[in-house]
This record gives sequence, structure tokens and C-alpha cells, in this order.
Amino acid sequence: MVAKKVLFGLLALLLMASCAALRGYDDTVEKLNLANKNLKRVPSYIKRYRNLKELNLERNRIKHIPAWVASLDSLKEINLNNNQLRLTKADVRHLAKVNRLLMTDNGIQKLPSNMGELQCKTLVMARNKIQTLPASFAEMKNLRNIIFYENDFAAIPECIAQLTSLHEMDFYKNHIQVIPDFIGSLDSLEQLYVAYNEIEVIPDTLRNLKHLKYFYVHHNRIKFLPSWMGEMTSLERVGVGHNQLLELPDLSKLTSLTDFDCENNLLMDFPWQLLELPKLEVLVLFDNPFSLTKEEKHELEMMEINF
Repeated sequence: MVAKKVLFGLLALLLMASCAALRGYDDTVEKLNLANKNLKRVPSYIKRYRNLKELNLERNRIKHIPAWVASLDSLKEINLNNNQLRLTKADVRHLAKVNRLLMTDNGIQKLPSNMGELQCKTLVMARNKIQTLPASFAEMKNLRNIIFYENDFAAIPECIAQLTSLHEMDFYKNHIQVIPDFIGSLDSLEQLYVAYNEIEVIPDTLRNLKHLKYFYVHHNRIKFLPSWMGEMTSLERVGVGHNQLLELPDLSKLTSLTDFDCENNLLMDFPWQLLELPKLEVLVLFDNPFSLTKEEKHELEMMEINF
């Protein structure tokens, strides 16, 4: 009896495999690289790859996403960087189940109103021409990482306040003047990138970001760092260079700090405290008018500290 069951099981597997073969399915392909193929549309033969997890369509001329992409249940990542996406409401529906969406450099100006249908955890839309986000963006509760560097945002959209699971937020190189207070309510935030903007003040609400590790706000117009930054012991990498800082707060408690960049500011007092931090590996201090004695300069040279 056991032998018969085993035999029937094997026959069933063989039958399923033969049926899949007859239908043209291929369960062996999990990654497919079609970058730089001058494609105008997503090739329909891809639908045969039922176990496809990663699809690279970078640097083509694709404008729309066909409906059958939604049937690729195993697809986790699709790279559509450097295409000509128009990103309609239909495209969003067809991409709804993908975990990681890369759509950098497509010339996208406006996002469709149904963005909330996306279930992705990572959304990369850098180097487009986006100015704002639709209200439905607040419904993207699965989001962990959003990348909007080099777009045309004048402000960080308020709908982001609802994305409480965010770990990374990147608004590098936009036209942002204010870090809104609601950023401090994003309890899970670990990485905040707002460099190359027009920011003048770091709001006090950011002190609530107890898990913040990377904070990059260089190339802005900031005149001082709040004293509470010295209590944010989770910080590992900080970039405040190319601002208008006159002094630094006490940062001696930042024992997790590995990288600190404060070049090109107006610092007179040398930050000796940073040299005592146990994990510090990178310290960038160039182009500050430090007031140092000959002895202090010699000491720093002996320590191979560049300033």
C-alpha cells in the first residue's frame, strides 16, 4: 500500500511537470536581467517564469506595465530605472504586489491618485520631477524605505506622517525649507537624508527619534545644532557639513558614532570631544576657521588629524 502511494505521488508530480511544460512554464528562472535591451514594452514571454523573483528592466524605453505582471505571484523586485514610464493608475494596479519598486530617472512629474494600492516595502523614485504626493500615499502602510532624492519637492508632504513603519526617508537635493514637526513622530525611523536643501532649523521634535542612526543634513543653511543632539546615543553617522555652524553642542555621549562630517562651517572651537569617542572612524573637519595654538596644531598633526 505504501509503495502504491509513493508511486501515485511520483506519477502526479511527473504529470504536473509535463502539464507545466506543455503550457510553456519554466520554474527554474528566479532572476532575469533585461537591462539595456532597447525594449519598448515588457516582453510577454516573461509570464512563463512562475518563480521569477527579480526582474531587471533598467535602461530601456518602457512606458507602461502590462496587466499580466500582476499574475507573477513570486515577483519581489522590479527595476524600472531609466525608462520612460508614464505611471498611470493601471500601471500601479499591475505593480501592486511587488515588494521593491525601483523607478529612478523616468521623468515622472505626477503620481496617480491610487498609489495607496501599492504593497511595496521599498519605493525608489529618485531623479524624477515629482512635486507632491497624492493623499492615498498615506495608505502605503507597508513602506519601510522611500527614496525621493533629486525631485522638485518644496516641502515634505504631510501624508508621510501616517507612514509610521518607515525606516528610511531620503529627500536629498530637493527645494525643502523646513523639516516638519511630524517627522519626530515616525518612531521607527533609522535613516533621515535631507541634505542639499534650503533648511535653516532642526526641529525639536526630532529628539523623539530614538532609533535614528544616520542623519544627513549637510549642504543646507543651518546655523546651530540643538543641544539635545548630544543625547541621541543611537546616532552612528552624522553629516552637517556645508552649513553655517558657529559651534557644536556637547557630543561626548555619542558613543555609537562612527562618522561625523562638519566641514565647511564657521567653527572656531576645535571639537576635541569627538577624538575621545570609542567608535569614531571618519572625522571630516576641513574648511573651518579653527582657533588653534601651535602646540595644538602639532598635536593634531601627530595624531594624523586633518583640519
